Amino acid sequence: MKTKFTLKAYLPLLLSVAFLYLIIIILPTFFSSSEYEDKLFIKIFLPSIFIFSFIMLFFGELRTKCISVELYKNEIIVKKFFRLKSDLYKVSEIEGWKYSHLTSKSGTYEYLYLYKGDKKIIKISQFYHSNYFKIKNQIQADFKYLGYEKLSYFDEFKEIFK
Repeated sequence: MKTKFTLKAYLPLLLSVAFLYLIIIILPTFFSSSEYEDKLFIKIFLPSIFIFSFIMLFFGELRTKCISVELYKNEIIVKKFFRLKSDLYKVSEIEGWKYSHLTSKSGTYEYLYLYKGDKKIIKISQFYHSNYFKIKNQIQADFKYLGYEKLSYFDEFKEIFK
């Protein structure tokens, strides 16, 4: 069984490209133009926001959540960065799974985490995967339930830099 992306899953990719464009093309004009010479907001705050947003989208969303997961009888293949990087896990290595909920303005989305030891190794999201509940049913049948995990934004932020 293989996960399928929702249309919303491509939004972080588009936003990453937009922020990268702003960083590479637009930001240098703020520093080279004499018009912005005395404008501290434009020289400090905007570059910081653009760079931080790009890092969060690219390394946070695209690397850890926009993943393709293929479940087989003896192994799980995880493809990251829209299938540019692959990781292989043996089913016997997986300790179990937990889930959590993320509430936003657009609704509440469920996240499912597969654990190897005490470490989250796979994160599957209802927001990014259109067949999330089909995948969840398969995981429920094959792996041990480890309980509910309260969502921690601090842990999510730490995972960006792992």
